[in-house]
Amino acid sequence: MINLLAKKNAIRRCKQGKLPADICGYVNTFAGATDIDRPLGEVRYIVFDTETTGFDTAKDSVISIGAIALNGTRIKVEESFEVLIRRDSVGDSNAVTTHGLLLRDLHEGRDEKEAVKSFLDYLGNSVLVAQHADFDVTMINRMLNKQYGFELFNDVIDTASLAKRLEKGPYYNLAHKSGEYRLDVLLERYNIRLYDRHTAAGDAFLTAQLFQMLLFKAGYAGIKTLRELLLK
Repeated sequence: MINLLAKKNAIRRCKQGKLPADICGYVNTFAGATDIDRPLGEVRYIVFDTETTGFDTAKDSVISIGAIALNGTRIKVEESFEVLIRRDSVGDSNAVTTHGLLLRDLHEGRDEKEAVKSFLDYLGNSVLVAQHADFDVTMINRMLNKQYGFELFNDVIDTASLAKRLEKGPYYNLAHKSGEYRLDVLLERYNIRLYDRHTAAGDAFLTAQLFQMLLFKAGYAGIKTLRELLLK
């Protein structure tokens, strides 16, 4: 849930000139009321994925961000995003090789502050979508807090939770059979061919295809507006 106090504070800092103008371009897109009653087909979604040095949100680092846009149910391949983040140390090198990256790739990546800024420029006030979104959002927020002192203000949809809701109903406990909502399992269930798995851009595109199918399923279930999709 968006922290309204934090949003107001970021807007105030922009007015006082305490945040860079390009960062305020992102912040100010949230200055007005958000229309969450618009039809699903009129919403811009950004499906994203982070690749990290590990799964400890307090210690590990983001090494790449990949994202792709959907306008309604249409995947916009031409509106994709990818950035490598420069890291001088990545701890366990296996984390890097798993994602198909070499240490020299990360040494030549973009500075974290610039990488985060470019992601915000791309993102705007779109709705964020990710598989097991809490982890990815937490990792982005860590960088944002460090560099600019605020967190993401976008609404967020988790594809695992949405799939569970559409298939089992809102009260099904994921903990009972959590494996059935892993990304690989969902991709197989929805007949989406695995390609370029375990890269940020590749996983974002796979998740976008999954989300596209979930949007169609939501429409068949009578979910017509963003508010209904977000359960607000």
